[in-house]
Amino acid sequence: MLAEPVVSFLVERFGNHLIQEAISLIGLHDQVQWIEGELQWMQSFLKDADAEKQGNERVKNWVQDVRSIAYDMEDVIDAFLLNVQPLRPRGFLSSLNSSCFIPSKLIARHKIASNIKHIKLKIDDISKRRTTYGIESIGGGEDRSFAGESLEEWRLTSPNVQEPDFVGFEKELEALVMRLIGGEPRRCVVSVVGMGGLGKTTLTKKLYNTDNVKKHFHLHAWISISQEYGMRDLLQAVAKRCTELSEDELEGIEKMNVVELREKISEYLNNKRYLVVLDDVWKSEAWDAMKDAFPDVSNGSRVVLTTRNKDVALYADARSQPHELPFLNSEDSWKLFGKKTFAGQDGGCAQDLEELGREIVGKCHGLPLAIVVIGGLLSRKEPREWENVCKSISWQFAEGQPQISRILSLSYQDLPYYLKPCFLYLGIFPEDYALPAKKLIQLWAAEGFLKPRGGEMLEEVGEDYLKELIQRSMIQIAERSSSKGIKSCHIHDLLRDLSISKAKEEKFLQVHHESVYAPSTSTARRLAIHHNASSELYTSLKSSTPCLRSLLIHNQVDQRLRRKQDKFLWIGFKLLRVLDIHNVAIEKLPSEIGALIHLRYLSCTNTWLKRLPSSIGNLHNLQTLVVTSFHNIKVPSTIGKMKQLRHFHVKSAGNKAFYVSWGVIEGYPRLDRINNLHTLMCVKAGKWMQSCLGKLTNLRKLGIKLDMEGEYDDVFFESIVKLDCLQSLFVTGYQFRSFAHFKHLFKLCKLRLYGELKKHPESCEFPPNLTKLTLRDSHLRQDPLATLEKLKNLRILKLLEYSFVGVEMACSAQGFPRLEYLLLERLYQLEEWRVEEGSMPCLLHLRISYCQQLKKLPEEIGAAVHVQRIQ
Repeated sequence: MLAEPVVSFLVERFGNHLIQEAISLIGLHDQVQWIEGELQWMQSFLKDADAEKQGNERVKNWVQDVRSIAYDMEDVIDAFLLNVQPLRPRGFLSSLNSSCFIPSKLIARHKIASNIKHIKLKIDDISKRRTTYGIESIGGGEDRSFAGESLEEWRLTSPNVQEPDFVGFEKELEALVMRLIGGEPRRCVVSVVGMGGLGKTTLTKKLYNTDNVKKHFHLHAWISISQEYGMRDLLQAVAKRCTELSEDELEGIEKMNVVELREKISEYLNNKRYLVVLDDVWKSEAWDAMKDAFPDVSNGSRVVLTTRNKDVALYADARSQPHELPFLNSEDSWKLFGKKTFAGQDGGCAQDLEELGREIVGKCHGLPLAIVVIGGLLSRKEPREWENVCKSISWQFAEGQPQISRILSLSYQDLPYYLKPCFLYLGIFPEDYALPAKKLIQLWAAEGFLKPRGGEMLEEVGEDYLKELIQRSMIQIAERSSSKGIKSCHIHDLLRDLSISKAKEEKFLQVHHESVYAPSTSTARRLAIHHNASSELYTSLKSSTPCLRSLLIHNQVDQRLRRKQDKFLWIGFKLLRVLDIHNVAIEKLPSEIGALIHLRYLSCTNTWLKRLPSSIGNLHNLQTLVVTSFHNIKVPSTIGKMKQLRHFHVKSAGNKAFYVSWGVIEGYPRLDRINNLHTLMCVKAGKWMQSCLGKLTNLRKLGIKLDMEGEYDDVFFESIVKLDCLQSLFVTGYQFRSFAHFKHLFKLCKLRLYGELKKHPESCEFPPNLTKLTLRDSHLRQDPLATLEKLKNLRILKLLEYSFVGVEMACSAQGFPRLEYLLLERLYQLEEWRVEEGSMPCLLHLRISYCQQLKKLPEEIGAAVHVQRIQ
């Protein structure tokens, strides 16, 4: 349910000083204040209505009405600010009262007054309907709050109904059996974690019924948690399954309170080695309700818990590592598909169908539930129908609603209200797209999904949200950064389909791509286009989506087939907050871009841009500006007016390894006024540095190119020592005297230095907490490893082209104590590399590229190291 974040964002905007004064000056302060109060009340009510909406049509309709009103009010405010924007250069607030107020502005003032009065009447109406239709009391019944009120009875499981086609989890089963019958004597909680449909229950049933497990425990009980239990109901179910009681005793259990039930179960289990399975646990409160009923008498008793939420598993037993279930590999997927599709057929898959069958299986991406459902579907179809199924695979999954969509929907329903828009937003990216964590968080911030929390930055709040989605198995980590943070994520295709379908249902987002036609986009607040759309489509969208807030265009076009576009087609979307265009062949942004005053996120990647217009300085709300081009990009000095700017990134389009394009900042911009700036990447040194670089004390990430003459070197090195918050630094230049300029940057953990080092570095000159170092064109003649191996926190080292021009390198016995990744690339003179025993004890990956003179690798490189060599 997405009305609450919408209302919350709107209430937050009412606090904006500019909006408050503007509303007061048009004589509607009382009305707006009344609307604000009503929305604040609705905001708290909607949080409780979140779960109730799933099974209550009246609440669902009421929530839709609230969302519609919030959108209407937001449109009124944004449109009004847009209309008065041209007056701001000569005094915005004073001009509102001016006797020479422009007629068009008078019309705008009258229109907003009329709209606000109309919205007030609508709010009054739906408030009355809330009472009329009996939806005043939401979220009652505290006893049931933890046990998944939205979960349905059909999810109940029984250990006696086993899945006959157990495929692909043999190693998982073996490992779990050993954890149950071996290990420490204390009562452990062994958790099986994974997304819906991954096979947690299937595997656990097999485990529960394994002979060795059955013989090892005196008592076995299987409890399904996915029912609408209250605390007392749940404990009664546990008591009935964990004890052998007479009819009289069972009747007594019906009369016991919560405390008595816990004591009864604990008393019965006290002298037994028991195995209890708690299947499908969603909330940590469920474990709190039961844990005291399971005594720990150090006899090897075990509780097995299946969950989609890793946090629940760790909460139940922080000392027991959760067993995270992987997706099936391609061969196991094919084997499971064969069992479901050709059950009872000795011949298996016909040879002429195998290629098509494997393509279908590939679209399931290793999710057992998807494979089982699609296999069962094909088992009832003629071979000639398989190709149609393959083409419409997403539709077929929708047809399997009871088995797939509803199971995955449970995970969505269980999300807290603040995570729901964050999850639905994932559908805005193309299929199989690696989701960059930083970009995702910046987009969430621009959309208003992230709320300030104490003294934390919005980026920190976003990281927590991302981690929570990962813990809940809604997305998976694709790649970690050198600092062990989350670099990129991926989402399973079925969960992506779920996010798109739910987003469309909630009128949150619509996606255009070549295989799907969207009949109407008039109500869309966010629109994603994932194909090479024609200009006619863009033009039609301008007229059909007047209230669009986010537009993301990811064209699948080769930039070498560049098409000149004379007109920037998206200026018509006046209320945009997010504009993200990729592979759109534009050569310039028009000055009209400065009219999009509500923009918070602007990204133009893989373009042919040569400069940004000076009007871009009018984007006072912009938080993130990302531009990649095949040309150097001139940046106007007006960038200094963008006081909300947090991330400014200019870089080369195409191959990111070669930085041939940079941002050229013109004139003397007052960048020191941008107090929030955290990222300033890939800009050339220039006059702008003289007055402000050392004042950008909140910078976390900096990338800069010094000129060949060294004109600005002194200014750079004098300024860099003042940037105490710097975490990542990329500097390219002609010559560097030493590393000593960076040694006082205690937070700096990533350093890339491209240019000649006139002096061989000493270990004491490096930042003390450096974890990643990349050198290129350093032209070091003395072995750099003798120095670098003393850096105790270094985990990633990349020595690139001409970083070392000598013939011998050596690593001593205690060298590189934490190094995990080592890259040696284009060290053309390197002939010999010696490694003493005990060096690089943590090394996992070694890559050697184009070092032709290095004929053999040291024998001391351990067998556990993954070695990749490219000649």
